[in-house]
Amino acid sequence: MSQTIKIKKAPIRPYTHVYDDILTDDRLGYRARILLAWMLGRSPEFELRVWYIRKAFRLSDQQWKHARKEMQLAGYFQQERIQDKEGKIGWAHFVTDTPASPSPQKPSDG
Repeated sequence: MSQTIKIKKAPIRPYTHVYDDILTDDRLGYRARILLAWMLGRSPEFELRVWYIRKAFRLSDQQWKHARKEMQLAGYFQQERIQDKEGKIGWAHFVTDTPASPSPQKPSDG
């Protein structure tokens, strides 16, 4: 009897395709790499909420802020100042798989 290993897989379920350079980017800690990989795996229509990310990954506020800062300094997490129709200034946030220069910092609110 040979000692072979058979692979059993569940039916198709959601998965994430992540480029190796993101997973091996040593500017990011493991937590930030996992969060970034997961966020990049969502569809562009998926609206990410910080509370949901923290809940899904059991992150404290401090852990989230640390990972976010790592992603921001490496250029994966971007913030952009926006102005709404009433003239109110706000911030839009996005993640990218192509790191850019770090975006401007806003006051820390999570």
